[in-house]
Amino acid sequence: MKDKFDVAQEAEPVKADASAALPADLFGDQEPTVLIVDDDPDILRIVQFYLKKQKYRTYTATNGEEALAALYEHPNIDLVLSDVMMPRMNGLELLQAIRANGRFSDISVVLISAEGQTAKKVAGLEMGADDYITKPFNFDELMARVRNHIRLRRLQREVLQKNELLKQQNDQFLSDLETARSVQMALMPHAFPENDVFRLGARYIPLDRVGGDFFDVVVLDEGRKLGLFIADVCGHGVAASFITAMTKISFRNVCFTSQQPGKILEQMNQELCSYMQNGFVTVFYGVLDVPSLSFQYSSGGHPPLLVYRESATQIIELQPQSTFLGFFESVEFPTDRFQFEKGDRLLFYTDGLYEGQNGDKMQFGMERVCQLVREHTQLNIQEIINLLIFNLFDFIGDASLDDDITLLGMEILD
Repeated sequence: MKDKFDVAQEAEPVKADASAALPADLFGDQEPTVLIVDDDPDILRIVQFYLKKQKYRTYTATNGEEALAALYEHPNIDLVLSDVMMPRMNGLELLQAIRANGRFSDISVVLISAEGQTAKKVAGLEMGADDYITKPFNFDELMARVRNHIRLRRLQREVLQKNELLKQQNDQFLSDLETARSVQMALMPHAFPENDVFRLGARYIPLDRVGGDFFDVVVLDEGRKLGLFIADVCGHGVAASFITAMTKISFRNVCFTSQQPGKILEQMNQELCSYMQNGFVTVFYGVLDVPSLSFQYSSGGHPPLLVYRESATQIIELQPQSTFLGFFESVEFPTDRFQFEKGDRLLFYTDGLYEGQNGDKMQFGMERVCQLVREHTQLNIQEIINLLIFNLFDFIGDASLDDDITLLGMEILD
């Protein structure tokens, strides 16, 4: 005859706190639920009595097969308290079935066996039992272990639920970022005007899914003039992308009101100052008179425009002096002039190009940019831009970019 729970003779007396009701907030609003599995009806009745006295909901089964049926019928069970030696399906087989079923895999299982069954204890723990209790045992100890395992398992479930919620929120955030990226990419020109006077090229590489750089090309005066615009918002990522969108809207609102770049920047600055709380934007805007190749330009704290003059094999920097946009309301932006020649090449860029660093914290630098432009005059403007990007990434190697990169270029055709 198999050993029974010792409930009277050999067990220590049940202490007062063992039979007291559990604190109302110990398991929150969910009633703790235990499935008791044993083929001895006396044991089932006595253990059920003690659990109900402490306000547990209980179900019983006389073997492993009945226990599995109860688990399917009552999915709210927190813990299975099972004897090892049972007919038809014993406790170890029941444990194996529970752990193999993803529906029950997070249920706590506490096995009970007689003294001297060390091999079964080891086997049970290796198969995933949460605890082992040896008969005869004290009911205070049994209740404490049951309570602790249920509380631990519910905490684990709560963590898993919160992790799943965080994953869903993260997935939604990434989806929103992709939507924002699509919107931002739609703000960029996807086709350039073509004629026999000039050729355009560009590359845009945001550090994150969305970035703080922006460029635009606008046809003015029925095609007789061409506006070239580039901007770099302080920072990058989602916050910068909103300011980028405002910059795009502001530029498009005012770019047709004047052909004086300085006047355009002044109007944009007024608009951006009324929108922006923290941050600023650097911009460079130039207007090319296509028939005469005369170029008017203005800058708001942006890196200089590079001009490679093929006839003199030299790099010319166009850098009017003025401050960035969106911070100071009373700022004037002067308009300067430059006369292009056939064969000239223009390069607008953001500081992510020359400030890119390798693993030794060395910057790519403007000297490399100018050298590459001078050494590859046989390439068209888009090929030069692609070459600069390739050399930048080759230079930084395994290091990561720390800023958005935008290039806009033009070549005056011979």
